Amino acid sequence: MKYCNVLLVLMFFVIGLCACKQQENVIAKIGNETITEDMFAERVNSAPPAYQAYINTEQGKKQFIDLFVREKIIVESAKEAKINKSPEYKQALKDFEAEQKRQLKDYQDGLMMEMFLNDLQTSLAPTDEEVDKYYQENKADFTNPVAIVVKHILVQSKDDAKTALDRLNNKEPFDKVAKEMSTDTISAQKGGLIGPFKKGELIPEFEKVAFNLKKGEISDMVETPFGIHIITKVSEENLPAVSEDVAKEEIKRNIERQKIENWFETTKNKLNVTVDYDKLNSIQEAQPEQQDEQSNENSGNFDIQ
Repeated sequence: MKYCNVLLVLMFFVIGLCACKQQENVIAKIGNETITEDMFAERVNSAPPAYQAYINTEQGKKQFIDLFVREKIIVESAKEAKINKSPEYKQALKDFEAEQKRQLKDYQDGLMMEMFLNDLQTSLAPTDEEVDKYYQENKADFTNPVAIVVKHILVQSKDDAKTALDRLNNKEPFDKVAKEMSTDTISAQKGGLIGPFKKGELIPEFEKVAFNLKKGEISDMVETPFGIHIITKVSEENLPAVSEDVAKEEIKRNIERQKIENWFETTKNKLNVTVDYDKLNSIQEAQPEQQDEQSNENSGNFDIQ
C-alpha cells in the first residue's frame, strides 16, 4: 500500500509540474483559447524575413501579439456564431481538403519523377568509348559543321497539314500560314522561325528532313511526337571545325538525349501505352479565367528546341 501511495504522490507531483510549466508558457488567454510562447515563436518564424527584425523588437512583439489576439477573438466569435456549422463553411473546408490531397499527390509524383530521373541520367551517362564512337561516326558534322535556320508549321492532324500545304502551294506566305495555323504558338508569332541549330540539337525526325532541304524548299508532312510539321529552310551557315575534346560535352548531351528517347520508346512498349488522340477534340476548353491563371505555367506552347 505504501508503494502505491508513493507512486500516486509522484504522479500528482509530475502532473502539477507540467501544469505549472504549461501555465507559465501562456502569453494570452482569449475565452477558451490560449496563445503560448511556442505558438508565438512559431508564428514569428513563419513571418517574412523582412519583418522578423522588427517583430523581434519590444514594440514589434507587442503589436504582433495584439494582432494574434485579435485573430483569436474573431475565431472565438465565429465559433459562437456557429459559422463552422454552416453548409458554406463545411463545403469550403471539404474543397480545401480535396485540393490539399491533390497537391500532395502532385508533390509525391513530382518528387518520385525527380529522384528517378536523377538515377536514370546517372545510369545512362555516356562513356568515353561512346563519345569517341559518336565523334568518329559523325565526324563530318564536326569537321565541317553547319547551322541552319528553318520555319515550321506544327498541326495535330493530317487534315490540317493538308490544308496548310494547299495554302502554301497556292502561294500564301509561309509566315501568314504559320501565324494562323501553327499550334507552336511561340514560333508562330515569328512566322514559324526556329534556329540557328546544329545536328543533334533537335529531335531526329525533324532534323533529318530539315538538313536535307534546299534553301526555300518546303517539305511534305513530317511526323514527330509533337504532331505534324511542315518545314522550310531559311538559311545555312558553315561553322569552324570542332575537335573531339571541344565537342565532348555536346556529344555527351546528344547521346544522353537519344538514350532517354530510346528508354521512353522501350518503356512505352513494355507498358502497352495507348493514346486516343481523337478524343482530345471532345474535351471542352478551359474557361477564360482558368486560362488566365495558368497562362504562365501551362501555355501549351511547343518548343522543339
